[in-house]
Amino acid sequence: MLHSTSHCLLGFINDYMLVFASMENESKKYLLNVFGCQMNLSDAQRMRGILNAEGYSETFVEEEADLILFNTCSVRQNAEQRLIGRVEALSSLKRKNPALIIGVGGCVGQNKKSELLQQLPMLDLVFGPNDIETLPSLLKAAAKKPVSGAFRGEGHFDGEMADGIVLERPFSAMVSIIRGCTNFCAYCIVPYVRGPEVSRKKDELLAFIKDLADRGVKEITLLGQNVNVYGKDLGYKEGFVSLLEEIEEISGIKWVRFLTSHPRDFTEEAVKRIAQLSKVGKNFHLPVQAGADRVLRMMNRGYTREKYLKLIEIVKKHIQDVSVTTDIICGFPTETEKEFQETLSLVKQVRYESAFMYYYSPRPGTKAAEMDGHLSDEEKKERLARLIEVQNVISKEESAKQIGKVVEVLVDSKAARGDNHVAGRNLANRTVNFEGNESMVGTFQQVEITEARNWTLSGRLI
Repeated sequence: MLHSTSHCLLGFINDYMLVFASMENESKKYLLNVFGCQMNLSDAQRMRGILNAEGYSETFVEEEADLILFNTCSVRQNAEQRLIGRVEALSSLKRKNPALIIGVGGCVGQNKKSELLQQLPMLDLVFGPNDIETLPSLLKAAAKKPVSGAFRGEGHFDGEMADGIVLERPFSAMVSIIRGCTNFCAYCIVPYVRGPEVSRKKDELLAFIKDLADRGVKEITLLGQNVNVYGKDLGYKEGFVSLLEEIEEISGIKWVRFLTSHPRDFTEEAVKRIAQLSKVGKNFHLPVQAGADRVLRMMNRGYTREKYLKLIEIVKKHIQDVSVTTDIICGFPTETEKEFQETLSLVKQVRYESAFMYYYSPRPGTKAAEMDGHLSDEEKKERLARLIEVQNVISKEESAKQIGKVVEVLVDSKAARGDNHVAGRNLANRTVNFEGNESMVGTFQQVEITEARNWTLSGRLI
């Protein structure tokens, strides 16, 4: 039997060990590099929450980090090349600090799997987007030897809570409502790395969003590879629009945005119902990818040029002051000059406010990569340059139409142009710069637009 002095001594030792462990945990820092789409930004919120719970704190200085993670995108080849270059550049840091853990997650991790460990010997950890919840155990293992995740083939929402994520901006949150994709567009690797569509149950989602509102979140962005089919796998009828209608009733949430919509699955009835909702953003991102029917069929997009243009007509008819944006791929295998001209004519007809424009990048494992008739990089780049030139003119003309209007702006940061300016976005997702101070970040301000450029607007505070 231990004497009381022994109890005191053991208590002191235990307290000391707890304090020491706490100090050790507090000293651990992580640096998170995020590439790619908004879904990766949403995944980063979860990763930050998990790492904070494990005793890490975030740093933005590589030399301070005990853990450097890359949350990656594999949609285009140059994204993978950028990643490899960034990891290789950490070799000297790894030599100075052998205890440093370097990990690659996201779509490149899922696509390349343990092959990356051989390709990049300074790597300690590789995992996929569906392995994020296992990060604590993976990190413990990676401290001893290089490890890889289970690379689960299907997304999930197990136990995801609002207090388990860390937001970059406390007033704005990304909310994944559906993970995965079953569209299998011929050029796209996403269905192979993120798995089939899995929706989050509506009651869980609404509770999650109410918790975010209680934390002070004013703006949410609903995310999915194809938000329009939300709830289809759960048997919901018009699941996405019904979800928007219920979020409309949640106090505290003022603005609701969503990405990305598939033109094939957006109905006129859905547009009409969304038009009645005051909180839903007036930006419709509708990726067209190409303007020629034959190319659209080869891409497996599931709609024709005519059907797409009809959808645009419906959106512009029912949503006042709507901003329409898109994605376009130039130089898809066998695309002719005449078919490329059809893409240019569609862009001129729709008059997008902005567009993400790319030349086709073959991704191993996709149908398009195996097709005959691949164009040269020179021809693809030349077409992309022409497309950008056309779109830039349209963007500037469309932006100029905003001059003189008074818009509400959610301020999200100091502006790059100077300390006495801030930047934010309006309900139509247009970026607005104006004179202000950092105390405005996270607030809504009325701004009169006075100047327009290709992608941004400037104004004066009302």
